[in-house]
Amino acid sequence: MSESARLESAYELDATAAWVRGGGYSRVALQMPDELLGDAVAVAAALERRCNDAPDRAEGNPVRVFVLADTTFGSCCVDEVAAAHHNADCIVHFGRACM
Repeated sequence: MSESARLESAYELDATAAWVRGGGYSRVALQMPDELLGDAVAVAAALERRCNDAPDRAEGNPVRVFVLADTTFGSCCVDEVAAAHHNADCIVHFGRACM
C-alpha cells in the first residue's frame, strides 16, 4: 500500500477535505494523540493539498493546515484554547475524543 493510500485509509482525508471546503474554513488546526504525531506533517500536507487543489474549492483565501502538537490534558481532549490562540477556524481531532 502506498503512503498516500495508507494516510487516506487511516485519516479519511478526502472526507475531511470535503468537510473543510464545505464549511468554508481557511485556518485548520489538526490535533492528534501523541502516538499519531509521527504522521502529522504528512497528514497536514496531504489535507492542505486536497483542500486547495479541489475543483469545487471556493475562490478566496487558500486553506492553511497546521498541527497542534502539545497535549494539554490528555490525548482525548480537544484543545479549543490552543486552536483559538492560533486563530483556527476549525479543529480536526483524530483519535478518541472524550467530548
